[in-house]
Amino acid sequence: MKELSKKQEEFYSKWEERRKKKWLYAFLHGSVYWGIPIAIISFLLNSDFQIENMQISRLIISLLLFGIAGLTIGLREFKAVDSVYKELDDSDLITEGLQKLQQGQTWNYENLKIYQGKGNTLTVRNDLLWNEKEINTTEGTNEFLEQIMSDFRRLQKNSKFNAFAKSKTVKIQLHGNESDENLLLEKIIQ
Repeated sequence: MKELSKKQEEFYSKWEERRKKKWLYAFLHGSVYWGIPIAIISFLLNSDFQIENMQISRLIISLLLFGIAGLTIGLREFKAVDSVYKELDDSDLITEGLQKLQQGQTWNYENLKIYQGKGNTLTVRNDLLWNEKEINTTEGTNEFLEQIMSDFRRLQKNSKFNAFAKSKTVKIQLHGNESDENLLLEKIIQ
């Protein structure tokens, strides 16, 4: 998964459940929250707020018309919110990456290089170091390794990737920019 702010993370989690109920969302947000109020306002305006001008049949017709129109508005709103969700969701990219890994290829995901090693290992390493000056300290090296682990944990939030990596021994590696041979730090997690 992409790195998300707390607000985006909350939205993503809530919308992941809400989007399963598309028609309920469209009905509530369109017909109920928009259609009914507009129908009542329209009914009251057309009757000039006079009780003798108010006919129940006009109210029912108004509710039906604005309810149906509200449903289309609710569907449009659902589509707009869902497009924001889809921008945050990178499941398709992860699925393509898993296919590469299963074919023995290296998968570049954000700042990670991921590949299957010998046996049942999965190696996750940095692609580039952005600030090489800080890498010279133990604290800096550990901080960079923790960032790689954080990126890997974020990736594990995807259920398909988590199922793939669950049965593997995972090597988290920090490499210098000079060459792939320059292994600075490694941590093995199960």
